Amino acid sequence: MDFILESIQDLVNLLFFLAIVGTIGVSWLYAHRLKKQHSASFPWSKTALIVGIEVLLWIGFTIFWSILKTFWVPILIIAIIAIVLISRKKRKYV
Repeated sequence: MDFILESIQDLVNLLFFLAIVGTIGVSWLYAHRLKKQHSASFPWSKTALIVGIEVLLWIGFTIFWSILKTFWVPILIIAIIAIVLISRKKRKYV
């Protein structure tokens, strides 16, 4: 099970890295074209804010995933119990 969880974490880390590099690359390309065509400056502060949010999400995911990898059995048991309790609830349709 650890191999599967580590593989998922590696894949998500790669996706976060590609998202950050893509954000910086597209911003640089857009800034270059904006400067060339309109002689205007690019709002790099907004790009920095977006990259900062992406990095914080990456850190948050890493912390969440380390907790999940450590306690995956109790989390799985609680999730199964919650699904069973939710599915047993009778729904009344109007």
